[in-house]
Amino acid sequence: MTHFASSHLAATELVALFKDELQLCQVKEGERVVLHSDSGTRGAYGAAFMGAAMALGADVFQIVHPSAPEKAVVEVWKRADLVIDLSSGVHAYGDIIKEALLAGTRILRVASPEHVLRRLLPSEEMRKRVEAGAKIMKAGKKLRITSAHGTDLTLHKEDRDALGLYSIADSPGRWDIWPSGMVCCAPIEDKGEGVLVIGPGDMMLVLQLYVREPVHMEIRDGCITSIKGGLEADLLNEWFRKFNDPNAYRLAHVGWGCERRADWLKPGQDNECYYGNMQIAFGANVGVFVQGRTRSRAHHDFPCRYHSYCVDDKQVMEQGEFVVDELRYKGD
Repeated sequence: MTHFASSHLAATELVALFKDELQLCQVKEGERVVLHSDSGTRGAYGAAFMGAAMALGADVFQIVHPSAPEKAVVEVWKRADLVIDLSSGVHAYGDIIKEALLAGTRILRVASPEHVLRRLLPSEEMRKRVEAGAKIMKAGKKLRITSAHGTDLTLHKEDRDALGLYSIADSPGRWDIWPSGMVCCAPIEDKGEGVLVIGPGDMMLVLQLYVREPVHMEIRDGCITSIKGGLEADLLNEWFRKFNDPNAYRLAHVGWGCERRADWLKPGQDNECYYGNMQIAFGANVGVFVQGRTRSRAHHDFPCRYHSYCVDDKQVMEQGEFVVDELRYKGD
């Protein structure tokens, strides 16, 4: 069970940590920092970020609202230098994100428990791997993903940008999430072909389930056309059907994890940024991927281990191990 401190006094223990993060995000005196929260946001986070931003001389204020009335606050986001997104729900896909990024706002998503934030503090070593991987991804046009379980996917990136996430929002128009450590892109949504096999031990992130029996997904023209397997496949079919939306099945993003400190046995962000994973998702991708085109209430991530990865003719990963020197973890 995830533990969040319920006492407002917890904020006093977080100010120094959050101040360090804001400094990495290049917060300067006089900058406009917006704390975006809702009725489910942990109060200690908002209070601690406010104290940290004030200590750096920023002009900071907090928005608190029920659920997510984005139209009411989008102009506030666009005028901010930095938005700290503390909302309790999924908040990476939508027009508010896209419009703010295009306006040059830096956005940092923070929703993990304190112990995870501390364990996966941003590191320069991880950042270098992410930036090197993003350069490879950005230059590529076609992605080929395979696995011993039977995955064989060909995806088309063409001129889409690559997004390298290293837990710091430090340049205009940049979105990141703390903790993170991954390279990803939004491929052309209607071109992907092949088979995706979610193997035993892989994660169905929204359902918070490690797969026991292989889940086979046929993909045509960028959409899942069938999901077959055991219990996990049945549950996944039920999850997709409830949206009654063809876009729920459409390819959203794909990439790989770079964070050597991530723990595969801790469901959540650890799975997404786990070193050497293959990360693929379906559903909405408008928002953090400003070139994305798919709108949906659905978004499901599948972090998978032991895959092989090629960007054009360059092999990046072999069965979950990086084969490009600048992407490998070289120890402390």
